[in-house]
Amino acid sequence: MRGIRLLTIVILALFTLAACGGGDISVPPPPNARPFESSGSPKIDQIIASWKNVAIEEMRKDAVKEESLVEEIFLVTDGSLEDVQNHYMALTQNGWWHLKRMPGLQGDVLLDGYEHGTTALVIGAIDASKFGGEGIVVYTLRGTK
Repeated sequence: MRGIRLLTIVILALFTLAACGGGDISVPPPPNARPFESSGSPKIDQIIASWKNVAIEEMRKDAVKEESLVEEIFLVTDGSLEDVQNHYMALTQNGWWHLKRMPGLQGDVLLDGYEHGTTALVIGAIDASKFGGEGIVVYTLRGTK
């Protein structure tokens, strides 16, 4: 009898853990976004290159598996940084947790992060029009621990 209780507890624990890590981890692109080619601003292109290096290095430090990394860069041609922030904040309705340690929206830059089970997502967005470019450039990096 004791063995059956222990087995039942173990099975329930496994289902609970599976439920915590499960769910939809897809991340749709922001509205009015297209794949990024160039912002038209060398300064923005330099910032994006820097974000790539820093984000990947921080993911490695956080034990995210290299083979799981998915990097995407978008150009939002009709919208604002607030629209981009709201788009990603909506992920919390699908089981993602907003990371409070990220600075969020500050002036012309958005730096944010989310987690869903063992999946991490970082977002960097910048208003390229403030630097001689076009639109809002959005950089995302997602990976699993």
